[in-house]
Amino acid sequence: MLHHSLSDCVDLTVLAYSGGIILAYLLIGFVLVILLFVLVTAVGNLAIQVPFVPTARKVAEEMVRFADLKGTETVYDLGAGDGRILIAAKRLHPNVRAIGWEFVPTVWLLGKLRIWCCRQEVALRCGNALMQDVRDADCIFLYLFPEAMALLETKFDRELKSGTKVLSYVFQFPNRTPVAQKSVPWMGKLRMLRMYEW
Repeated sequence: MLHHSLSDCVDLTVLAYSGGIILAYLLIGFVLVILLFVLVTAVGNLAIQVPFVPTARKVAEEMVRFADLKGTETVYDLGAGDGRILIAAKRLHPNVRAIGWEFVPTVWLLGKLRIWCCRQEVALRCGNALMQDVRDADCIFLYLFPEAMALLETKFDRELKSGTKVLSYVFQFPNRTPVAQKSVPWMGKLRMLRMYEW
């Protein structure tokens, strides 16, 4: 009986030790995945020189309202981040066709997860927004730095159909005058929404 109980004790010790090793490997794996996520995001942000700065939910909703969508348009978000502007567009106008482009794979993955959790029909694609064909756009949302705005202005002059709305949060096009502007409060300051029409 003593032999049997000692054997059980050894088995439990081995099991506990094995469980501890498995837990340690899982923890190390989790930390490595997080580090990889941070590294890929940092490298991606450096490559495009536009860091991932999420648009506040209230600002995203205000951008969609300011766009004055009718509800059947094709809307794009270039540099869509985690997709929150497109999610807001689908919530307020379920029949719009919502398409986003995000360059950084980890941010794109975060956006895909957010879209899945919100159960919205949004197409979020991974790729360089500057290289995408936007000729079918009725409305485009932007929250990008001035360098990207200058490049997009040239692209839009070539591609956009007459009457396409472009809404930019904070930053403006260098050679275009907005047709409408609206200030929105965020973190104790007023930030500008600008609407352009091509």
